[in-house]
Amino acid sequence: MPTYGNILLRQDENGAFTTARRAPLGFTDGRNEAWLRDLLAGNPDLLPIEEVDPSFAPLVPLCTELSTEAGPVDAVFISPSGRLTLVECKLWRNPEARRKVIAQILDYARAVSGWSYADLQRRVAAATGHKGNVPFEAARELQPDLDEAAFVDATARALREGRFLLLIAGDGIREGITGMADLITRNAALGFSFGLVEVALYQFGEQGLVVQPRVVARTETLERTFVQLQASDGGALQEVTEEGDVEVGGEAPSMSDERAWWEPLTRITFDDPEQESPTYRPRNHVRVAMPYPGIWLTAYRSMGDGVCGVFFTGAKSEARQVLDRLNEEREQILAELPEGADNRRSSGQPGYASYARLSDFASDDECREWLAQQLNQFVNALRPRLKAMGH
Repeated sequence: MPTYGNILLRQDENGAFTTARRAPLGFTDGRNEAWLRDLLAGNPDLLPIEEVDPSFAPLVPLCTELSTEAGPVDAVFISPSGRLTLVECKLWRNPEARRKVIAQILDYARAVSGWSYADLQRRVAAATGHKGNVPFEAARELQPDLDEAAFVDATARALREGRFLLLIAGDGIREGITGMADLITRNAALGFSFGLVEVALYQFGEQGLVVQPRVVARTETLERTFVQLQASDGGALQEVTEEGDVEVGGEAPSMSDERAWWEPLTRITFDDPEQESPTYRPRNHVRVAMPYPGIWLTAYRSMGDGVCGVFFTGAKSEARQVLDRLNEEREQILAELPEGADNRRSSGQPGYASYARLSDFASDDECREWLAQQLNQFVNALRPRLKAMGH
């Protein structure tokens, strides 16, 4: 964890300096969580958004104390591209308080992800006391040429996909940072970015207060891959996360049973003699390493959705960059991949994924054999190209 030196203020023309005094929140001058909330809501530029996830910038204040089914969110911002940032302000007194605030902001994200745009508009109007399309009007103040229909569609899509930035802002965020970030990652069920922001205050006597925000932890956005299944009652959008959560009768299978199901796939051999075998990853998927940093193939099985499949994925920044390069020869790649592998990611960027219904297979062995064939074709088509990119 980095440490920070004192802040000096030049006092006069003779070169004299005044050393700032650290002014912790919650102790003096009524600077509590509500004070911090209002400070950030009124000065969104204080939040170092570019350092956490620039795709959520610039921040447009929406409201404070936004009511959700999980409780009120301290401060909410939106970008002209329709992405929401939820901020929870906390003073750090003990580890229990830290665990609770993480659980709280996760609950907020889950609650808001179930909203439509109309739900958001109604609740923001209730929080602000203003009528009309408040989110759009707020964003248009920053971007006057913003198209209302496009903004509403983009915001509705971000809500549906859980594309949020979750920020916890407080004073003295020091201990247990690694454990806090790990807890967020383990519990992430939505496609959000997360950041911890320490807001340091320094008092220069009677001359004023300096506010210095610092990003002390952040996580990558968890990518989601979507597949389209045609049911007898029409198309239904199903979703598979990279973590591959499953449900069977409302409960996930035991880890030992799940590992046993995937064990045969971890022993398959590929046409490419340099390709390593798949590695089992909880929950309910295997990962195939690719010869490019931060990139891999995933084979998954989702009992709750009744689907299985293979998709190309990776860390957010690397995956987007690599996909851009792969898509320069997209037609040739699709010709080498299984039929139907032409897929679009939740961001709208063309991707590569293949899926099937579990009901299409007469046995688990048949399902595993299909997954092995799909993985082999994906490796044959993508591995040489990724290897060339990595050199």
